[in-house]
Amino acid sequence: MSGSPVANARGGAAAPPPTILSHLADTANLLTLTGLATSILAIALAVRGTPAGAAIALVGAFIFDVVDGPVAKRTPRRTAEQGAFGANLDSLADMASAGAALGVVIMSYGHFRAAYVPVAVLLAAATAMRLSYFNVHGLDAASGKYTGLPTDLAVISFVALMLLDGPLGPAAFRVALSAGGVALAVLMVSPLRIPKLTGRWYVAVIILALALATAHAVRLIA
Repeated sequence: MSGSPVANARGGAAAPPPTILSHLADTANLLTLTGLATSILAIALAVRGTPAGAAIALVGAFIFDVVDGPVAKRTPRRTAEQGAFGANLDSLADMASAGAALGVVIMSYGHFRAAYVPVAVLLAAATAMRLSYFNVHGLDAASGKYTGLPTDLAVISFVALMLLDGPLGPAAFRVALSAGGVALAVLMVSPLRIPKLTGRWYVAVIILALALATAHAVRLIA
């Protein structure tokens, strides 16, 4: 009979895996979970009919998503196992923001009529496929480019589209936002090659996100 798979080379038992809650000691994971919380807040605000508040919460989800990676890379003595846990946690949080929250926002504008459900399902499916593809294939090391539109850029593009609420009439805006959601879903699963934002572009997109949040905050308090 063969030995136990958990035994080490000397015949002793391997160390047990860390507890689930031990991963809360990782700053990057805490940032990811905070982003997840802001995505849930965005869903709640959309359901309550406060789209501007939902947009601000989505900006929060975006910012936490773009900062948790650099924080993880700068965390000393972070093991490969901790990195794998953080990567999976990040994908699940992205599923909540791009895959769920965006669809709920669209349906809330459409008063949750059945006609808007296909767009929400399309966004969820495209996000799941985009994240699964990235988890398997990752970033192209040679070119430094992603395949398909990254989910964080889909979120911030959607928030920008939400500013058309007002300049367009209600019916036209619902059509425009739904069409934008379909376009973002298609871009996420397309063979489009998107460079990873670094340096000044990384800072610029964060500044843009904060500007969008400010614009929605003005609408919220107006």
